[in-house]
Amino acid sequence: MTIRYLIRRDFSEIEPHLDAIRTQADSERTALGFLPHPAYAESAEQRKLILLLAQENDDLTYAGHLLFGGIFPNLRVRQICVASQFRNQGHATTLLRALIAQAEKEGYLNIVANVATDLTGANSFYQKNGFLVSRLKAGGATRNRTINVRVLQLSTPSLISLMVEPKPTIFNLPRLNKKTPETPIYAIDLNVFFDAIKDRPRSSDAGAVIAAALRHEIRLAASQEFVAELERNSKDDSNDPVLSFARQIPNLPAQDKAEIENLVQSIATIVFPEKAKQQNLRQNDVSDVLHLAHAVAAGASGYITSDSKVLRARDALITDFNLDVIGLSEFVALIETPTTEAPIPSKKAKHFQIQTPAAAQVLEFLKSEQVDFDTFLGDANSSKSFRLLVQDDEGTIGACIVLASPGIERPSRTIVCVRQDHPFSSTVADFLLSESVRFCSQNGTCHISALDIPSHPITRRVALNQGFQNQFGSTGTLGKISIGAAITENSWDRARLAVERLAGLQLQRDTPHYDSGKIRITQADGIASEVSLFELETLLSPAIFAFPKRDAVVVPIARSFAADLLGTDNQYSLLDVPEAQFLSRRTYFNTTRAVRAMIRGAAIAFYESGKRGGQGAIVALGRIVEVTSIPVATIPEALGRGAVVEDPSALISTDRILATSFDNLVALKKPVPLETLRKIGCVPKTNFVSATPISASHLRAIVDTSSADD
Repeated sequence: MTIRYLIRRDFSEIEPHLDAIRTQADSERTALGFLPHPAYAESAEQRKLILLLAQENDDLTYAGHLLFGGIFPNLRVRQICVASQFRNQGHATTLLRALIAQAEKEGYLNIVANVATDLTGANSFYQKNGFLVSRLKAGGATRNRTINVRVLQLSTPSLISLMVEPKPTIFNLPRLNKKTPETPIYAIDLNVFFDAIKDRPRSSDAGAVIAAALRHEIRLAASQEFVAELERNSKDDSNDPVLSFARQIPNLPAQDKAEIENLVQSIATIVFPEKAKQQNLRQNDVSDVLHLAHAVAAGASGYITSDSKVLRARDALITDFNLDVIGLSEFVALIETPTTEAPIPSKKAKHFQIQTPAAAQVLEFLKSEQVDFDTFLGDANSSKSFRLLVQDDEGTIGACIVLASPGIERPSRTIVCVRQDHPFSSTVADFLLSESVRFCSQNGTCHISALDIPSHPITRRVALNQGFQNQFGSTGTLGKISIGAAITENSWDRARLAVERLAGLQLQRDTPHYDSGKIRITQADGIASEVSLFELETLLSPAIFAFPKRDAVVVPIARSFAADLLGTDNQYSLLDVPEAQFLSRRTYFNTTRAVRAMIRGAAIAFYESGKRGGQGAIVALGRIVEVTSIPVATIPEALGRGAVVEDPSALISTDRILATSFDNLVALKKPVPLETLRKIGCVPKTNFVSATPISASHLRAIVDTSSADD
C-alpha cells in the first residue's frame, strides 16, 4: 500500500497529534533537549511547528516534526525529529525545506541551529543542508557540552543590500507592447516569390511567410522594379501566369525618382563595392539595388531575401538606411508560434508529479492564489496556451500558462505561480520557468515576459537567476531573451540580429573571443557598455557560446544517467525521475583526477557511452558554473539534489569526489557520433572514458555538425 506524506501547519490539524509529538521528542531528549509539554501546543498555535504525517488508507500517523522560534529577521530551529520507522528517507530534509521556504516567503534572513558538537549525525545533517558553523559556545552546566552555532543564510535581500546601490540591469528590455501600432510592411524579392510559387528547397518557408500575411500578422509588398524585372524576362506578358500573379502583390508606395536614384548610388557601393567602383553593374545587380532603394524610401519594416550578396551587406544597410534585411528562414523563425498540439506526458518525481491540465484548471488555481492575471493575459485565447500543473498528494503546488506570440508582434507571456511555502517551491518554480522559456524558444530566439507576482519572492529569485530582468517601463513584469541553442561563429550573425529585432539590443558584429571575455552591447537609446560573456550567456539562456578561445571538456556518461541528468532519452519511463531533472542547475560527479579539465565557465559536452544501448555520441552541452572537491560522505544537499547518482561512492575509489555544477543545458538536435568526432579530431585513444579537454575549434565543429541540415 502506498504511503502519502503530508505537511501540516494549522493548529486544528496538528492538535490531534500533539501527544505523539511530545512522546517522540521526550524519547530523543539527549539530542533535542527538554521542553515542557505546553510548549508544543503554544508553538502550534503560533504556527511555529511543522508536522509531517504519514497517511495509509484513512489512517494518519506521526512521521516527524520541526519546532522553531526566533525573532525577525532570524529564525531558530529548536527541534527537528523523524520517527524511527520513517528515517533515512529524506523526511528531515523535507521538513527543513518547508521551513526555508516559509522563511524566505516571509522575508527572514537567516536560520540558526544550535547543535552539540558530540551529535555527529545532527552536525552532518545540518552541514549537508548548508548550515555553517559561525562560532562555538558553552552549553548548559548539567551536561557541560560545547555547542556549534550553525547558520544558514537565506536567499532573501538583506537590509544592507537594500541600502546600497542595487546591481544595474545589464540592458533594458522593452516594455510589454506591440512594436508598432500598425501591421508592419515587409518587402520581398523575386527569390522569395519564386520559392512561394515553385517547388524549391525553401518553398515551405516562403509559404509560411505568405500564410502570416493572410493572417494579417504582416503585410507583404513589392517594389516597382519587382514587376518590371519580370516583364523584361517574360516571353508573353499578356499570357504569363507568373507575371499575372506578381501583379496582384501590393506595391510599395511610389517614391520620388530623384530620391531613388540617389539611394541607388549609395546602396550599390555597399552591396556591390567592387562592381560599383568599376561602374560594372549588370542588369540583375541594378535590379537588386532598385528593390532595396524602393524599400528604404518607402520606410519598409524590412526586406526579406535569400540573396547571399544582399544578406552579407545587411549590417551596413541597417546602419546607413535603417533597413532590416532578413533571411527567409530567419524571418520564419520570428513569425512562427510554438506549437502546443502535443502535451508532454505526465512525469512523476518522488515528491510531486507534472501533468498538462486544462486552461480552466490553471486559471482557477491562479484565482485561488489571488493572482490578478486578467490585464496581463488580455483577451488572448487561453485554450491555445502551453500549460503545466505540478501536484503532490495534497493538491496543486504550482502551475504555468504560456501564451506564445510571433516575435515581430509582441513578447510571449507567461505566468508562473507557485505556493511559496511549499518545501519544493524553488524546484517547482525553477522547472516551470525553464519549461516556459524552452517552449517559447523551440523555433529560435524568443522574447518572453513573465508576470512578477509581488507576494512570490522565491519565484522572483529563481527567475532572476535564470536571466530574467526588470522590464523597462513596467514594474509588474520580468523580461527575458532566450536563444535556446548553441552558437558558433557561423551562426553568430543570425543570433545577434534576432536579439536586435526582438529587443532593440545591438550586440557587437565581430564574433566575441573568450581571451577577452567581454562583449559590447548598444541599447536602443544608444547607450553602449561591455558585459562578460558569462553574464550574457545567462541572460540569453539556455545558450552555449562555442566561440574562439573558449575552454571545453568532454565527459562520459552512461545512458541510464544521461536519461535522468540530461533528459535526452525519448523513451517514456514509468519510474520516478530524480529532482535534478526539474532544476536548471545540475550536478555531475566524477573523480578528483579530472579537476584540471573541469574549469568554471568552460563548455561541458556530454558523451553518452555506446554500451547498454547508449548512443555512442555527444548528446548535450552545458556550462560549468562551479567545481568542488568534497568528501563523498558529506555531499551538500544542494549539490546532491542536482545529481542523479544514488551512491556516489560507487564511482570512485577514494574518500573525495569532484562535484561539477552546470547549467544552460542544451540538448543537441542531432547527436554527434564517435566516428564523426574522430573526423573532427577530438577523440583520445581511450574514447572518452574520462574527462577530456578539447579545443575551441573542436567545440565549434561539434556544434556546427549537430545543427547542420541533412
